[in-house]
Amino acid sequence: MAAAIETPTDQRTLLGILVRQRRVALQYTQARGAKACGLSGQTYWNVEHGHPASPTTYSKVEHGFGMRAGSCQAVIDGADSITLDDGTELIAGGQIQRPSLERQAEDVRAAISTAARLVVPGITLGQADDMTERVVEELQKRGILPAAS
Repeated sequence: MAAAIETPTDQRTLLGILVRQRRVALQYTQARGAKACGLSGQTYWNVEHGHPASPTTYSKVEHGFGMRAGSCQAVIDGADSITLDDGTELIAGGQIQRPSLERQAEDVRAAISTAARLVVPGITLGQADDMTERVVEELQKRGILPAAS
């Protein structure tokens, strides 16, 4: 977690950094970003530069840039990140993606299968698949992976 930010001005500055970072990630110019958000260039510029804005303006930024509703206000209230609609967490200087549980199960299967073939060179494909499924079933029983649907 980032260092605590103490004043509303600092929080608005952080919000501006995060909004600018999102705009750049989308490969938008400021003018295109303003248009995507349905804002005038000046109003958009104010957000990126940490100036106070209305809740409606923040809502337009969230909608235009694919951020979860309330993300801008959460930063103003003290959060250090914005969550995008796809679940990615945008932090100053980077982003954190959390893969879906279904994707994690696929990745675990692939990793186990690869490891089995590397550690036991003579293992058959069927044996590797059987071991993979047994490990996945055990992880599902323990609640680490989602149950098969």
